Amino acid sequence: MLLSAVLAKHRSLRGVLFDQPHVVASAEPVLRAAGVADRCQVVGGDFFEALPNGADAHLMKFILHDWEDSEATAILRNCRRAIAPNGRLLVVDSELSPANAGALNKFRDLTMLVVTGGRERTREEWAALFAAGGFRLVGSTPIGSGLNVIEGVPA
Repeated sequence: MLLSAVLAKHRSLRGVLFDQPHVVASAEPVLRAAGVADRCQVVGGDFFEALPNGADAHLMKFILHDWEDSEATAILRNCRRAIAPNGRLLVVDSELSPANAGALNKFRDLTMLVVTGGRERTREEWAALFAAGGFRLVGSTPIGSGLNVIEGVPA
């Protein structure tokens, strides 16, 4: 849904939807309904193994918070190997506020801990995770509902 919305809004872009094979198996009707199927390649795979090469940007929403740092770092390293030299990493996820602020994301953090074993991260933790994965954090933009677009570039 996210990629189809981006492609529908920006007609000059092309995309690659990459996810597990059983997930992307149902993508075609969604992409056709959005009118973007002709500009979106669908690829099944495992981001712990490799990602499609050469993209100008990698966009992930609610992916890295599912994982502890070691697994999230492995995903980011594979992104780094696959992304274009001047590419952008765009992560849509929560950014934890300082202590005693931002209750919504702290509840998300507890949920992630219990349900997936993952966690939400502070800006400093995002920066460290990006660095471990071969990226440099260049910004974080709030987009509402406690979410941010956390942006990195290849280091």
